[in-house]
This record gives sequence, structure tokens and C-alpha cells, in this order.
Amino acid sequence: MRFLVVDDDRACRALLENILGRYGECDAACDGDEAIQRVREALDARRPYDLVCLDIMMPNRDGHQTLDAIRQIEYEHGVFGSDGVKVVMVTALSDSKHCIRAFHEGCESYVTKPIDAMVLLDQVRVLLGRLETVPPTSVRPATPTRRPSHGRPRYLIVDDDRICRELLRSYLEPLGECDFAYDADEAIDAVRLALADGRPYDLVCLDIMMPGKSGHDALTEIRMLESDHGVLGSDGVPVIMTTALKDSKHCIRAFAEGCESYVTKPINQDDLLSAMRDLGVPCANPAAT
Repeated sequence: MRFLVVDDDRACRALLENILGRYGECDAACDGDEAIQRVREALDARRPYDLVCLDIMMPNRDGHQTLDAIRQIEYEHGVFGSDGVKVVMVTALSDSKHCIRAFHEGCESYVTKPIDAMVLLDQVRVLLGRLETVPPTSVRPATPTRRPSHGRPRYLIVDDDRICRELLRSYLEPLGECDFAYDADEAIDAVRLALADGRPYDLVCLDIMMPGKSGHDALTEIRMLESDHGVLGSDGVPVIMTTALKDSKHCIRAFAEGCESYVTKPINQDDLLSAMRDLGVPCANPAAT
């Protein structure tokens, strides 16, 4: 097992090396340029890293730019998608915009500082399996390929706030048929009926903070329902979390539970349509997105 720790803070590097060094060979880089060089050398030597812990806020080249460069180097070496090194962003930045950006750029996990060893190792195990064994080569796919839509696209808007529901209706109704749910239970029932009828939704816009069950609970049950109907992985309905919660812990949890995008309120139409376009969500008027 090979790890690379990237952080401009010496104490953080030492802590991460101490945590991960017990499970394999652990190299360190003090900035983005050094990290890129080490990844390139590892690929040239055909001894790629299994996991990179990457800080975001670094001088000169930040973690986002470093991650982009790492994925480009892998591409040049013929390494694509889930065959690439697993990247855990380890950062003090707790706002969701960096979390969302990091996932879109190709990281697989996001851990905030101060670093909790057990939290970090739990994430590493999720990505690599049991630390003492050879890791699996398949994790969450980068950009899912969606099933074809039959007839007019169907969207489910889930929000307990009437104004938010109406705003999303104004954005989505020109593009497809809109159904509405006022809480998690209604959302789960709507997805269940859609699957039973053989007309699954093409998109779910799901709020997190709702009375009773949260959006997290709803998302978990929706994925379970799909599994019960033999709908697995990227064949499931794309879920965009639409929420006022801007802290990264909800963003991280939502991606881990199976959402594909995360848009914070107040919802901007361009942001929502851009997320739909990135996910390949069908619409009645593709030119509108």
C-alpha cells in the first residue's frame, strides 16, 4: 500500500504520516508542485500511489489545481476513472463550495481539520477496503451514464417550503413533468410508485432540512427502494440536494449516501440547469440547459 501526504503544514504532514504509515509506505510533499512530481514519478515507475491525502489551502498551486494536474497526468499515462489514485481532501475549509468543487474535480472523500484519526481511517477503508489487503479497483464512478428517458421527463421536487417548491417548479416545468412532495415520507412514496409503474423519475431535487425524516434519510431509503427493484448504481435516479445548509459535513454525507450534486439556496437557475446538464438529466427542451 502506498500513500502520499500533501500539506504545507509540517505538523499536519507528520500527523498524517503517523496515521497512515502503519499501513504502508508513506511519502510526503510540502506543496502542489512537489505532489505532482511525485505522482508523475510513481506512474513512470509503474508504482502508482493507492491514496493521496491532499490539502486545499497551499501557497502557489492550491489543492484544487493540484488535483486537476494529477488527473491530467493519469490521463497522459492511460489511467482513467476509478483506476486512478483515490484522493481524500484533508482541509480546514468547512464551507460546502470547496467540498462540491472537490468532488466534481475527482476527489473521492473530504475530511475536515482538525484531523480525527478514526474518521480518516474510516474513509480510507471505504475507498481501499481492509488496509492490510489489496484494495479493490472499483469505487464510485466519475460521471454516470444515465438510462434513456421514455416520453416527457419526470422530475420530483421535495421541499417543505412552498416558496422553494414554486421556484423550482418555475425552473423545471418548462423542461418536464413536475411532481411534488412536502416531506421525506411523501418523497419515498412517490419514488416507490414511480418504480412500481415502470416510469421512474429522471431527477429528484431533494431538500435536507424537513420535518420528521431529513433529506439524508429520504435519500438512503430511495436508494434502498431502487436496489429492491434491481436498479443499481448509475442506473438510479440522479439526486440533486437543494438546501440552505452550506457546511461541508452535510455535503460530504450527501455524496456518500448517493447524491450526484449539491446546490445551495437561494437556488440560482443557471446553477441548477448546469448541474442537470453535467448529470445528463433529460429535458423536453435540451437547448434550455
